[in-house]
Amino acid sequence: MTTKAPSSVKEANPDEPVKKIYGMVEEFKDVIPVTNERYRLAFNLNKFYSHEAASIAEALSNANPESCTIDRKTLLAQLTEKYEKLGLTK
Repeated sequence: MTTKAPSSVKEANPDEPVKKIYGMVEEFKDVIPVTNERYRLAFNLNKFYSHEAASIAEALSNANPESCTIDRKTLLAQLTEKYEKLGLTK
């Protein structure tokens, strides 16, 4: 029995908002060491971008990164600052 080669992965355009959001959250790997928690946070921030979440605070609350090494208020402030620097308007 043999297995097929995995499907190739098409990289997202670096100018896409979702790519920018995931890249921004990846900068927090020292603060949120668990990869899946960073992905969940980026997913929820993308929901904020697409108007499915009311605020960045709600996105952070829904993601609930338990491995976070700083308090939530500080993380929220840093996320908000970096999100605004991306220039993604809601």
